[in-house]
Amino acid sequence: MNSTAVLFAVFLLFAAVEGSPLYNKGRCRCIGSSADFIHLKRIEKFEVIPASPMCQQIEIVVTMKDTAEERCMNPKSKQAQNIINLLKKRSPQK
Repeated sequence: MNSTAVLFAVFLLFAAVEGSPLYNKGRCRCIGSSADFIHLKRIEKFEVIPASPMCQQIEIVVTMKDTAEERCMNPKSKQAQNIINLLKKRSPQK
């Protein structure tokens, strides 16, 4: 009888673990507010991070020339959309 109760408890535990998400919190790099505009002369690197299971939003991380600081840009801003379109045009088509 005890082994049946233990087996039942283990079964319930596995069922609860299987249904829970792997990570409770996303691991987004951009948390909080993002810039809508950054002067192009200050940008050293422009990185687009697509949505993933870890972070459900598209992120744009810009590295600044003068301070090497990483700043987040609003991916819905007009400037960010223009830069993304420009990069798509410049990248080689497969």
